[in-house]
Amino acid sequence: MTPLPAWLQSLTLKKFSASRNLIIDVDPAFPWQITALDGYGGELQLVKNGSWGVWNGSATLNAAAATFNRIDVRRPSLKLNATASTVNITELSAFTERGILQATAAVSQLPQRQVNLSFSGRGVPLNILQAWGWPSLPISGDGNLQLTASGSVQADAPLKPTVNGQLSAVNMEKQQVAQIMRNGEVSPAPAAPAPTPVTP
Repeated sequence: MTPLPAWLQSLTLKKFSASRNLIIDVDPAFPWQITALDGYGGELQLVKNGSWGVWNGSATLNAAAATFNRIDVRRPSLKLNATASTVNITELSAFTERGILQATAAVSQLPQRQVNLSFSGRGVPLNILQAWGWPSLPISGDGNLQLTASGSVQADAPLKPTVNGQLSAVNMEKQQVAQIMRNGEVSPAPAAPAPTPVTP
């Protein structure tokens, strides 16, 4: 990100509202677009000590539609509350063609930018996470999924080697998969131990 001029050390939006905005990023590695974006919030500190961020305050954002790396969603919404220590995303949701995606997250304000994410999908295409960085699943079709993950999001360092998480998914044919990610690499989750026989 372009460094800020020396004279801009702090910027806080005491109150803001936005209506019907179009935001586009054409980065070929992960293009995205948000259509008809509305929002409001207050005490939103966007610059602190000469650095961009979301350092304090609250915001609520809603849009008619969005595309993230060629995956279309409808009615995405986000609510966040930032403090000196953490950015808490208390609501993050969007609709797919037939299902719904929901998530919450916490982002540390420390330089390591540690992120903890809880993500779920109900009635969604199970290949949806492949477009967003998770390896292809061995099952397909629509279904339900649950993901918990953590990682370090820094502008000058790769994300993937820092990601640890667990994913479980089941499709409409009741096929199931469970995976564990360690340092960005996926392996099958260990099978649950067999119950110990009870001796009469």
